[in-house]
Order: sequence, then C-alpha cells, then structure tokens
Amino acid sequence: MGEVDNAQIIAIPDDLCRRAGISATWLRPNKLGIHAYRHIDVNSQDTPSSYSPCTAKVHFLRQEVILFSPALRKLVNESNGVFLSIQKLKSSASVDLRVELLKHSKQYRSILRACVEGLQDISEKSLPDKKSMLEHYMTIFYNVECVWHLTEILYVDTIPGDVVLPQLLEWVRFHFPSRELAAIKILAKKAIGSDLENMNYWETVIGCALHGKLDMVRALLALHSKADQSAFIAAENALKLMPVYNVYGGYSVNEFIMRWKHWQLDLSSRLESRAFAGDSDLEAMMKMVVGEESAIWDFSKYTDAWYELLAAKLFYSSPCCKQPELARHANNIAEKWQAGRHLDHVILALMESDLHQVIKEIQYMNDNGWFAAHLTDLLYHCGKLNVIDKNQINVTQQLHESLILDYGSILMSHHSLWQCGASYLVQCPRQGLGRLELLLQTLPLTTEARIKKIIDIAKENGMNNVVVSICKIQGMKCIRQGRLGSALAWALKAQDSAFATYIADQFLKQYAEQAELKCRDLLENLGSCMLVSDRLTFLGKYCEFHQMYGIGEFKEAASLLMSLLKSNLTPSYFWSILLTDAIPLLEAEDIILTSEDTFELLRSVEEHGDDSKFQNKIGIFCLAAARNLARALNLEGCQGKP
Repeated sequence: MGEVDNAQIIAIPDDLCRRAGISATWLRPNKLGIHAYRHIDVNSQDTPSSYSPCTAKVHFLRQEVILFSPALRKLVNESNGVFLSIQKLKSSASVDLRVELLKHSKQYRSILRACVEGLQDISEKSLPDKKSMLEHYMTIFYNVECVWHLTEILYVDTIPGDVVLPQLLEWVRFHFPSRELAAIKILAKKAIGSDLENMNYWETVIGCALHGKLDMVRALLALHSKADQSAFIAAENALKLMPVYNVYGGYSVNEFIMRWKHWQLDLSSRLESRAFAGDSDLEAMMKMVVGEESAIWDFSKYTDAWYELLAAKLFYSSPCCKQPELARHANNIAEKWQAGRHLDHVILALMESDLHQVIKEIQYMNDNGWFAAHLTDLLYHCGKLNVIDKNQINVTQQLHESLILDYGSILMSHHSLWQCGASYLVQCPRQGLGRLELLLQTLPLTTEARIKKIIDIAKENGMNNVVVSICKIQGMKCIRQGRLGSALAWALKAQDSAFATYIADQFLKQYAEQAELKCRDLLENLGSCMLVSDRLTFLGKYCEFHQMYGIGEFKEAASLLMSLLKSNLTPSYFWSILLTDAIPLLEAEDIILTSEDTFELLRSVEEHGDDSKFQNKIGIFCLAAARNLARALNLEGCQGKP
C-alpha cells in the first residue's frame, strides 16, 4: 500500500491508476483511499477487467494538517479555551457583549503572537530542513495575526467618531516595526555627520515619516549636520506644529479639519517659497508631509506593502478619513501598487467591508481552517456577519456552523486533540451532534482511560447508542478473554439490558458446568444495578443465596431460594441446580423449609425435574422432601394446638 501525505499532489505514483483511471473512498474526515478504477461490463458483472491480471494497490491520500505539529499544539488548545468562553457570553445578560468580545479578540491575538514567537525560537535552534518548515508556519500565522488585528480594529473595536486613521496607523506600526527600530538604534548611538549615511539615515527618517512617527522624525533631523540651518529649523517648526487627530484631543472633527487645513496651507506656501531647498532629501520629505501624492509615491520604495503607503497618504492628505471612505482610498493605492498577493486581497476585502469575501479568502491561508472558524465565530457573535447567497437567502448561520464543523472534524482525527474537536462540534446546533456521533464511533479504542472519555462525552450529549455500542465492543473483548466480570461492568455502564442478560447467562452456564461462581465480589455488590435485566436480577439473587448459605443464615437462604423458584425468572437449564440446592435445606437438622415450601418444591420437581442432570438426584430429593414434610407438618400441627 502506498501512502501520500500531501493532499496537493495530484499524480498517483501507480501505472495501473494512470492507465485505468482512479476511484476513491472516504476513510476519515481528512483521508482518502485511492485505487485503480475497475471497469465492469454492464451485461456481466463477472467479466474480468481488461487490465487483469494485475497487482492492484490502495494509496492513502490525506491532507497535511499543520495544526498537528507539536509546535502548534499550544495554539490549538489555548484558542479552544477562548472559543468556549465566547460561547458562554450569549447566555450571560450581565456583561457588555462588545467589551467582552474585544477582550476575547485580543486574547486570540495574544495567542497568535506567542505562537509566532515560539516558532521563531524553535526555528533558530533547528536543522535546515525543519527550519524551512517552521519558517513557513511563521509566515502563515504572522499573516493570520495581521488580518485578525485589522479585523479587530474595523469590526470588533469601537472607533470614536468613526475616524479610522489613528488605529490604522497603530496597526501598520505594529506589523512593520523595522523603521522605528532603526531610528532607535541611530538615536541610541547619537550619530552625526557622515556616519549617518552608513546607517541608512534618510531611509529611516522617511520610513518613520511614512508611519506618522513625527516625534522620531524630529529627533532624527536634530542629529543631521545641517540641523542648525534654516531649512531644518523650518522643517522642525512645521512638524512640531502639525495638528494630529486625537479622539481625546478636545477638538471636534470639523474643528480639527479647519486647523489642519490652515497648517497645510501654511506649509504649502513655505514649499513654494523654497524654504526647504537647502537639502533635497528634506524638501522631498516635506512635499510628502504636505500631502503631495506624487511625493508620497516617490517614497513607495521605502515601504513593504501598499497598506503602509495607504496609511501615509491618509495621514498627510485625509487624516479624518472614516471607515466608509476607506475602501475608495484603499482601492486607489492597491490598484496603482498592483497588489496581487493573497494577503493583499484579504486586507483589501476587509477595507471594502466585504466580510463574505474575507471569509472566502481566509479559507486559503493553509492553516487547516483554524483562522476561518475562529474569526467567523467572533464576527458572528459581534453581529457583523450578513452573508446573502445568489438566491438572496441569508446563509450567515449555515456558514458560521459549517466552518466550525470542518475545523472540529479535522481535530477529531488526531489521537490527542479529538476532545478539543468534540467541543467545537457540540457548539453546532444543526449538524454538530450528528457529526460528533459518527466520529466518536470511528475513534480507536486504545486505552480504558480514552474509552471512558469517549463514553463521558457521548453521555453528556445524549448519545446512548454510542455508549451501548462501545461498551458492547469492550464487553465482547472481555468475554473472549474470559473476563466475565469486566464484561458485566461494561454492560452495566451502558445500561444495556440485552447484553447484561447475555453475560448473566454466561455466568450461570459457567456455574452449571463448573459448580463455581466467579467474580463473587462484583456479583454480591450489584445493588440496584441488578435490575438492568431479569436474568441479572436472578444471578444477583442467586449469589445472595450462596452468600447467606455460606455464613450459616439458612432461614434467609431458604427464603431467597423459594423466592427464586416462584419468580418465573429461572432459566430452563438452571432448574435442576436450584432443586439440588434445596436438598441440604430439606435434610437440615432444624426444620428450615415449611410444609408449604416443601409442596412448592415438589410442584417444581413435577414441572421441571425432567432434566437429565437431576435424574440421579431425584430419589434423594423425594426422600428428603418426604421427611421434611412429615417433620414440618408435625411441628406445625403441634404449634397450632391451643
């Protein structure tokens, strides 16, 4: 049998498959069995294939699940806790839902950030082949965290005044920290003069300006050898006086725009008067600061992504841009930039408020559905999803559930993450329990601890047939191993009447053949569990009879024996044993069985005493019964006299 681990490989390494075509069968949620297609004559199904005789192989094809990597296990487990916490929010009326959802979103991002940092630490200590794989994982989850962060800003957090730029700038700075780090390095060395060129001085200054880090730009300009010249002094003053929108600054949006436009006009006039002509780099930067689009594009070489440039354009030309206007600006920049990466498409869809497209795109992030399931769930609880299909039907709930179902099903295929997967399926009201019921029955029953967990989950979700099925499988294993006590314990766990009856029969038949009752401790302590089936009740009471007889409580033992004879619970093969057990009680020195008991025993012999095993004892039984009857009648007659 061949096995292929990467689901993206299309060609099956099998000449027969190449010639005959292929057929496939689902084995597990993420595994296919692939084999050569068998051509059958419709007129005769017994006609052999045109390719026979040949050797056929089955190839197993499965999706690569990166989440099963030990390096990503923490991400899976910790995000599961956040997911379950969100599900509890809807039942709590005492919380501010938006505040709580924002808190949970930040927890997700913190988990993602820790994941990326953890991968980086492991990568630095790894061999080249593993290092390449870990770097691939880092790229995936860095992109995931980047998109999540922007989604949080635009759809989860509350934007004061709907002015999006301050948070958009923070997002850009967070994900592109290299310029700020370079500036800190230069400032720490306090380099001056020619040394600045060796430290990419102007590239760093422009980079900080693109990110709106004006304080850092001013500090870097102060290090320049021309810092005391009029051009640099004018730039310092212009940057110092530039109004920067702050929701807590005390100005309304309209007031801020008036102040900003006044400042912009003043700076434009300074540029026209060549106030910054003393240094070409400085003058070019100030043209960008005043909002000249051509100048902004000239510095695109200092950016790594179009959305860096977008933030700069908004900062210097439309600082009070609101979310509805963001799409227009984003499209202009992305189109001119010719942004074509997958990440670019996702970010552009976010800025266009096309969440349906966002969810569609993030399913191709190669993270096995982690991102799509968790982000969609967060947006769903925020009330931000409104997905309409081509037939104008709202399919938001179906989309939300299907993504969680797919993610949970993938986890269910892992030997240790299956419980985590089950917790996702339980949260899907339409298909989750049905899917969980099917998948629980496919899990390997390796250890008793694992089986107990499977049964507990099945019981919690009312899947009694799963419990019965698993317990019966385990019980039959125990029977084949000769462990009837363990088999009975499984039957009782499942409350399976038919199976308990079968096992009780095995105990009774074993006793009938060997005259030995095994697992006495279990049988003597069945308590109310014996009521699961009539046959088990009989076995339990018969065991009690032996227990009473063994400790010399003959009256109680006789009472139990007679109740069994009258109960109609006795299996046909066991009548001879009960009647044989009565002989010592009939022959006891003290009168234990009454005349009525004796008549009942004689009636039982008449009805059930034809068993061949009892024939050699029937004479002894009748003699003992006659003697006991005479003694009992005599005693009862004497006791009846006045």
